Amino acid sequence: MVNVRRANFKSFWDKYSDKPDTNSMMLNHSAEELEASDRADILASLPQLHNKDVVDIGAGIGRFTTVLAETARWVLSTDFIDSFIKKNQQRNAHLGNINYRVGDAVGLQMDSNSVDLVFTNWLMMYLSDEETVEFIFNCMRWLRESGIVHLRESCSEPSTGRSKAKSMHDTANANPTHYRFSSLYINLLRAIRYRDVDNKLWRFNVQWSCSVPTYIKRSNNWRQVHWLAEKVAAEDGAKETSFNELVELLKTAWQQGQEAWDAKLDDEKYVWSEKVIFSSAISSLPSNSTFFLYTPRTISPFCHINAHSLAETFNANVWNTEIVPEYYRTSLTKSNNLKDQRVRFGWNENLASSVKYWQQKEALFDVFIATEFLSTSDDNTIRQVPQITSSGAKFFTLEPVDEVNEGAMKERLQKLGFTLESFTDVTDQAVAAQEQYFKDHEHLSNEKVIRKNWVLLEMSATN
Repeated sequence: MVNVRRANFKSFWDKYSDKPDTNSMMLNHSAEELEASDRADILASLPQLHNKDVVDIGAGIGRFTTVLAETARWVLSTDFIDSFIKKNQQRNAHLGNINYRVGDAVGLQMDSNSVDLVFTNWLMMYLSDEETVEFIFNCMRWLRESGIVHLRESCSEPSTGRSKAKSMHDTANANPTHYRFSSLYINLLRAIRYRDVDNKLWRFNVQWSCSVPTYIKRSNNWRQVHWLAEKVAAEDGAKETSFNELVELLKTAWQQGQEAWDAKLDDEKYVWSEKVIFSSAISSLPSNSTFFLYTPRTISPFCHINAHSLAETFNANVWNTEIVPEYYRTSLTKSNNLKDQRVRFGWNENLASSVKYWQQKEALFDVFIATEFLSTSDDNTIRQVPQITSSGAKFFTLEPVDEVNEGAMKERLQKLGFTLESFTDVTDQAVAAQEQYFKDHEHLSNEKVIRKNWVLLEMSATN
C-alpha cells in the first residue's frame, strides 16, 4: 500500500513535470501574483543562516533554494521530479554551494547531526500519516543540537481555498493531498521524544505557529500555516515515543479530539467574557489601535475574547495568541469564515514564547487584553509584556481568583511593574454570563459554569 500511495503521488506530480514553473510549484494559475510576497513571508521567519548547513526538501524548481544558498554555507536541494531539479540547477548555476538530489523525501538518506536547518514548504500534506511521523523522526535525527525545522502546509483546504478557477488540480482525477488540521502538526512536533545513538533524548521546542500573511491579504485564507521548531534536549524524566504510538495519535486520537472541539466551538454565537465583562470597561479605547490578546483558556475553553468583535468595534488590528492547538485551529476556522484581515491568530507554547516572537519583530501594541494573564504567567513573563507595548498602553485582564482582595492585588502588581488603575469584582456578572451563554448554546448544556471569584483589572505599566 505504501508503494502504491507513493506511486499515486509521483503520478500526480508527473502531470506537471513538463511545466517546471511557479504556477506548477504552487498549483495555482495566479501564482505569479503571490509568489514573491509568499516567499518573502516564509524567508523572513527563518533564523540567520550564516555558516549554517541546510537541506531544502521538496525544493521543486528552487523557489527557496536560491535565497537559502545566498546566505547559508551549504544547501542540499532535493525533489522527486527530475525536471524540477534540472530547472533548479539551471536557475542556480551561479551558486557553487548547492548539491542536488532527485529522490522522494520519504527515502531521503542523510547523516545524523549533519544540518542546521531542515526546510520544507508544502511537503507533509503529500505524505501518509506513517510517512509523516517517519519524516519528523528523520528531521530530529538529521538536525544538530539547536537545529531548526521549518514546516509549511495547507491545512483543512488547498492553498487556493474553494476557488476552482485558480486551482491547477486536475478535476478529472482524485486529489491525493492530505489537508490535515493545523493542530495535528503542532501536537506531533510537541509529542516526539527521540533517542539518538548516544542514548540522549531529544524533543522539539515549537517556537510558534501562524498563518502566512500573503494568503490572508491576497486570498482571505488563514489556513496556510507554518511552524518553526528547535531541536533541544528532552526534559528530565521524559520517555522515548514510539513510531506506532505517534501514528495512532496522528491518525485517530488527535483527529477525533479536534473534531470534538470543532463541534463545540465552530458555531459560537458570541463570547461571554468579552460581551458582558469587557465591553463597558474598554468602550472608551481609541479607534485604529493595535490590540494584543492573550487567551490561554486553561480554566475554561469558553473563557476568551472575541477578536473579530474588537476589530469591528475599534477598527483595530488584532493579534490573538492561543496556547491550546485545538482552540487555535477553531480560531483559524472562524477567521476563514468571517474574512476580516485585521484579525490574526498565532499559537505559542505560552505567553513568554509569544512575547519573544514579537520582541524579535520589534512590534509595539497599544492595548493588551487578556483572560487569566496573572494566574497563568510567571512573574518574569509578566514583567516582559510592557516591552511589546507602546508608551501609555492600556492593560486589561479578567482573572479567576480565590479571594477578592484589591490591596493584595495592588501590591503584587507594583512588584511586577504595573499600576492598578481599577479593580472590579465581577463575580456575579461572570457567573450569570456563563449561565446565559450555555442556555444560548444548547449543544453545550452539559458544560460547567466556573463558579470562582472573578475580578476585572485595568492596569498601566509603571515604566
